[in-house]
Amino acid sequence: MKLFRFLRVVPFLVPFLAVVLGGLATGCNTYHYYDIDVKFMSPVTSTEVSVMKFCLIDVTGAASDTLILDCPPANFPSWGTFEYVTFVDSGSLTFTFNGYLDTPRSSSNQCTSLGQTTLTASDQITQTGTITVSDFSTTNCPLMVTP
Repeated sequence: MKLFRFLRVVPFLVPFLAVVLGGLATGCNTYHYYDIDVKFMSPVTSTEVSVMKFCLIDVTGAASDTLILDCPPANFPSWGTFEYVTFVDSGSLTFTFNGYLDTPRSSSNQCTSLGQTTLTASDQITQTGTITVSDFSTTNCPLMVTP
């Protein structure tokens, strides 16, 4: 009698199990971590970096984001490491550091913009990269001189 009940339920279980197992076979969204170190190098000086009050990381490519960083950095010449998390597992991600004299962000108060790194997104869980900032516009971000 129990076998008969089971056989009546099996036709309904097969499509359900196919959906569940098919979902497992195609994979689940997995977080991918990008640990990016930001460094300043010559000819950029600590005095120049100290005038920046608004710092961003723009993420472009397979994902698009803007991250706000603490500015100026406390431990020149290293800003430190930030972590970006995404489900993206293909394509490429470009991380660009932009430092500004103040808000709002505009080309007229942009102190630096050439620091960037590009990483290839993959099934790797954690990747590391480095952004090296080596330019500074004293025209857009004049240095504060005290008598």
